[in-house]
Amino acid sequence: MKKWFQKLLKKIEKANKKNFGSGRMDCCDLNKHHTNNSKK
Repeated sequence: MKKWFQKLLKKIEKANKKNFGSGRMDCCDLNKHHTNNSKK
């Protein structure tokens, strides 16, 4: 894999961990996380 692409994937991974935590990334969990934030 190209180095620039690996760096891009690492940045996306870090952003996802920051926003969603290190839990599962399926649609049900993401929607649950979104609804919890909307109620605050």
